[in-house]
Amino acid sequence: MAININWTDISRTGYEALTQGNFDKAEQLFRSAINHCGFEQEDLRLAYSFLVLGRCLSQKGDYSEAEPMYRKALEIYEKVHGPIHEDVAYSLCGQAKCRLQCGQYESAGNLYKRALGIYETVKGTEHEDTANTLDSLGQCFMAQREYEKAIEVYDRAWKLFSKVRGPYDERVADSLFSLARCHDELNEDRLAAPIFHRALEIYEQQAEPDREQLANCRYNLARCYQGLREFLKAEPLYQKSLEYFQQTRGLERSAAYCTFALATCYMVSGDYRAEEYLKRARALYEKVFGAEHLQTAYLLDAYARLLSNTCRSQESKRLEERAREIRDKFN
Repeated sequence: MAININWTDISRTGYEALTQGNFDKAEQLFRSAINHCGFEQEDLRLAYSFLVLGRCLSQKGDYSEAEPMYRKALEIYEKVHGPIHEDVAYSLCGQAKCRLQCGQYESAGNLYKRALGIYETVKGTEHEDTANTLDSLGQCFMAQREYEKAIEVYDRAWKLFSKVRGPYDERVADSLFSLARCHDELNEDRLAAPIFHRALEIYEQQAEPDREQLANCRYNLARCYQGLREFLKAEPLYQKSLEYFQQTRGLERSAAYCTFALATCYMVSGDYRAEEYLKRARALYEKVFGAEHLQTAYLLDAYARLLSNTCRSQESKRLEERAREIRDKFN
């Protein structure tokens, strides 16, 4: 039996709670609307309630619970509007996000592709919703290591964000960063480096830049410069990234990787500081990964090469043997 509650009031209050980050309250209100308003099965108010409930659960990280809500909203919207409507696309994107977060990359990508086609038809190829969907589709391709496909959609996404938001918007930088990462994964340093550099320029111009993203962008750009043997460009970027990683709790793994990368940068450029940073990196690797981890073995191999190159053959052999013992455990 329906309880006499006003859906307009409850949905307005629930949506305000959602936008204010009070997801528990929003969830409670929209569940109440679904359970007690006595909607017919094809009532658009019921579809909206399922849709926003899906958003609440998704924001809380309850993706396995959120997806059925998006699916129920989608079923109603398709019956009422037909297959080509922005509400259908929005529901598809919500469902796709849940699958993406749960590691179901191929099915998530198929949902994003369908939503993209709807947005391009209904809102046009130069709308922000189209750009957002392209960016999300790129995440699916990257997760499946389909980098060529990801490059295609990220290239469209950053250009579209630039048109609708302006060339210095953070979303432009985010898509550029992802595009550069794809080229990086394909070992295309010459293509990746200028894209990382452009993303970094945009991040640095933000009024309140995301310092972690800044550090990650600098680190990735430094890796490209190192691959291109432009060590003088790589070294200060590594140093700035490392400073942030060392100061921030929870980023010990990033600090370890960055310290080792800086050490190898010094090694190949013949800088005396290489051994100091290898020692730091070894301590970090043994702390973060463990003394018996394969990553630690890789570092020990690099340290052994340095020792060999500096005429310390006995020390080098000991580290080589230690690294071999670790690797043998993984074979």
